[in-house]
Amino acid sequence: MQKTAPVIAINFADIVEENGKTIRDNNLAVVHDIPIGALVEVKFEEWHGDGCCEKIHARLWVVRQDRDCDGTPLYSLSKHKEAMFVDGALRCRGEDGWWFRQEIVLNIANDIHTGFSKESLKIIEVTPELIHGEGALEWRSDEN
Repeated sequence: MQKTAPVIAINFADIVEENGKTIRDNNLAVVHDIPIGALVEVKFEEWHGDGCCEKIHARLWVVRQDRDCDGTPLYSLSKHKEAMFVDGALRCRGEDGWWFRQEIVLNIANDIHTGFSKESLKIIEVTPELIHGEGALEWRSDEN
């Protein structure tokens, strides 16, 4: 019978860095720089398989501050400014505060994009001109 070598799994988040803390501990100490409710500009691609993909260049709202498995700060974005996470659950802002309506929240949940790093986002100042469409995101003639 042939012997097999033991499998050794290494969780990179548990690697100890020069300061004596793990990668995860160091990343958990990093604070989120972009506040919930900020308007950001982002470009990304989503591959759906079988030749289908989307190229996105959009301005979206930050609706949640997340972290990945090693504690790195990430952000979730949506076209719905009223989509916010309260105590870990998706809620929508109504006239009288936070409320939950299943059919609306499910539709909004499908429009939330997750996993964006701070480096992939550019904060956009919401000015009165921008609200009226002046200076809004436009396609350049040389962009695909």
